[in-house]
Amino acid sequence: MLAALYMLLSAVIDTKMTIWLLVGADLVAFASVPSVLLRRRGRPVAALSWLLAVAALPYVGAILWWTLGRTHLDRLRRRRARRPFRTPRDPDSSLSMMPFYNAEYMGSDGIFAPTSGNRLELLVDSEFTEALRQAIRAATVEIDLLFYIWNDDSTGTEIRDLLVQRAREGLTVRILVDDMGSPAMRGDFADPLRAAGAQVLRFLPVFFRPWNPTLNFRNHRKLVVVDHKLALTGGANIGTEYESHWHDLGVRVTGPAVSDLHEVFCEDWAFARQRRPRPEFACPSMARPPAAVGGDGVVAIVASGPDRDRQRMADAFFLAISSAVERVYVTTPYFIPTEPIQAVLRAAAQRGVDVRLMVPQRSDVQLVQVASRPYYQELLDEGVRIFEYKPRTLHAKAIVVDDGLALLGSANVDLRSFRLNFELVCVAESQSLARDLRTLFEKNQADCQEVRLQDLAATSLWDRLVESVAHLVSPLL
Repeated sequence: MLAALYMLLSAVIDTKMTIWLLVGADLVAFASVPSVLLRRRGRPVAALSWLLAVAALPYVGAILWWTLGRTHLDRLRRRRARRPFRTPRDPDSSLSMMPFYNAEYMGSDGIFAPTSGNRLELLVDSEFTEALRQAIRAATVEIDLLFYIWNDDSTGTEIRDLLVQRAREGLTVRILVDDMGSPAMRGDFADPLRAAGAQVLRFLPVFFRPWNPTLNFRNHRKLVVVDHKLALTGGANIGTEYESHWHDLGVRVTGPAVSDLHEVFCEDWAFARQRRPRPEFACPSMARPPAAVGGDGVVAIVASGPDRDRQRMADAFFLAISSAVERVYVTTPYFIPTEPIQAVLRAAAQRGVDVRLMVPQRSDVQLVQVASRPYYQELLDEGVRIFEYKPRTLHAKAIVVDDGLALLGSANVDLRSFRLNFELVCVAESQSLARDLRTLFEKNQADCQEVRLQDLAATSLWDRLVESVAHLVSPLL
């Protein structure tokens, strides 16, 4: 690579300058090595991938590392007091939620203590946006919204105008969007909201700061909290495609878990305002947690991100899958698993659990889809069944375990969701939600093409080569 670079530089500039540029490339690469080793400590494959990139692509590899290679973000957060489980646990319920009752585990690093008495309603495709419309219209005091993508299409404009109307009526309206995912909010699209009195903030505005690179840290959460009584979360953003062109999921939550979801919003809001959350409550309305509503949902909220010391989202997925006795159904649009996730899926299948994975046949991120296929071989060898969803773009993210445990939220089964994005998932011990997710998975399975070992064997040499190259860079994704 350096020889080719030397020939290219020599063709356009004099030899002396070429030598200095090459020496500079070596110095930049050498200077990047300690940072790579320290920041990827414990992840030798990722470290080696970055070292090869820095060495093989002078200047370019170093620039990519110093702008995208960072995996931790420091931010001020209030110290949440550890609290006991709010109501006694049902002794007849499954053991799948046991890890989330550990006093040392819950209440730290984004794991909230489980709460009982929650009502959970599955929202499929356009039902999420319709539930959002209804919640905005029914609000009486405050509306808080956090989204990764807010498009300025017909659906995005309609939701904006509804919020403008409610803000003019005197309601408190707070809107937080990821700056990269929602570029429309940087321009005049947000002006009517601000003119009506709504507050609009952008999470981590996109600026190039070599001394403080944050470009790679995105807030991928989707969350709506209304009057501190009702919350919506899941994988759907605001836009026409999420109503008609993409297959996505959400959940409507009422009950004590709404308080935890609201706290997630308030901590993100305080960070976007560059202020420390108040010690007692990040938002005034959190002083009175919602009462149980008689639902069957025991819910633990998991809010992970690069500001946390540990990868709690990956832990939650691992614990859920490892608890399976009869079945594990995983739906994800992007599948770049960590080795522990890959291992726990194989282990579940080895002990006779019915393990099924649903992914899109045509992804909106082609590189990730190509990079994920080399992971299929080991899973299929152990009896995991893999289905590619055909009708529309699959964007749903859910895991259902046996007859009682469901995980639903914004996180994909990929390295970005585990390490770089701010993500949010409801871990729910709920027979009704698990039943609905299982029924939907089995219904969607009829619209899938099952991937078999013979299909992988029939893949052309060129396609296998492309997949192998993409798989090689998967630790960087």
